[in-house]
Amino acid sequence: MLSLRAPAPMLSHPNRPILLTLLLPALALAQPTDDAPRMPGPVTATQQRPAVGRPSPAAPRIHPSQDAPFPLGARLVGETVGGALIGASGLAVTFLGGVLVSDQVSCGYSECRSGRNLSLISASIGMGLGAASGVYLGGSLMDARGGFLPTLLGGLVGTAAPLAVVALSDEASWAVLTATFAVPVATSILAFELSHGAYERRRQQERPVVMVPTVSLAPGGGALGLAGRF
Repeated sequence: MLSLRAPAPMLSHPNRPILLTLLLPALALAQPTDDAPRMPGPVTATQQRPAVGRPSPAAPRIHPSQDAPFPLGARLVGETVGGALIGASGLAVTFLGGVLVSDQVSCGYSECRSGRNLSLISASIGMGLGAASGVYLGGSLMDARGGFLPTLLGGLVGTAAPLAVVALSDEASWAVLTATFAVPVATSILAFELSHGAYERRRQQERPVVMVPTVSLAPGGGALGLAGRF
């Protein structure tokens, strides 16, 4: 039997706007947006830069010591000024004390030799003690680490010069005595600086070794190393 099928009816012109309305959202979703994530392109060998000698991010940094003393020249000036000022104060106080004691014990300063020698001996000891204290104070204010006991011994050793002048001379001039009174200041400075140097040597020996890891990267490979302070 032969059957005939009627063709499907074509869309009429009034249905076309409805069809376009349904297709427009799909076309909008198919367009790429700027907010969409993009895959990074391949990195070539020319874009890679090797980091040579770059330390590890977690490696600690070595900072210089914050308690370093002043230079030697500045320390010597401060120690000299401190030793001279406090030493002169100690000399004046002990000299007046020696004069008062000699008046009560034997005779006055200008009346006999024993009274004069007693006053000068007490002044020499006072100068040595004051010079040592002033040198130690001046050096400590400049962050030096000299010992007080060595400085005190140095000042007392320096009093041997004025004591020798007093013992060997009956009528020593004040110019000679003033020059000899500067000796305790010099010996105190010498003892303080020597003890400071000994402290620095002990500190260098006790300082631990600091090691810092380093990483080097190159196109052909890498390297690991250690950098430190010995």
